[in-house]
Amino acid sequence: MKFFVLFIFIVLNSTSVSAQYVDQNFSIKGFKVFVRIIDQASEGCWTNLSETRDYIENKISQNGAKILNKRDKTDLTLSFLVHANRNKYGWCYGNINLSLTANIRVGSYTILGTFYQKNEISLQPQHFNNVVLNWLDRSLVEIK
Repeated sequence: MKFFVLFIFIVLNSTSVSAQYVDQNFSIKGFKVFVRIIDQASEGCWTNLSETRDYIENKISQNGAKILNKRDKTDLTLSFLVHANRNKYGWCYGNINLSLTANIRVGSYTILGTFYQKNEISLQPQHFNNVVLNWLDRSLVEIK
């Protein structure tokens, strides 16, 4: 019984976060931004993609960014990725990633320079929908 309680405790608290440096002087204000949503979740582990896109676009618009629908006309690309699968016990496990990159053109080449990147690994009993929005709420305040 002790093993089972310990197992449940570990499973319910099994989230890790990687640390990144964020330049405190950087501001997204005035930049043209393309929001890229990458869905690599399967078996119903993440289903609120449209709500997530709207949430991201609203948050960064409030910070002064201009949202564009074409990537080739932008200064920055904000990419949001969810990679998740369901294990044999029905739990979803996977990775959430947010990155902000600059689209730098040198001749015919496009070089991506990273301004911001944050990553989290998570295990959830049902899906990532609420976890994604809560995580974005905490993360997007860093992109001001």
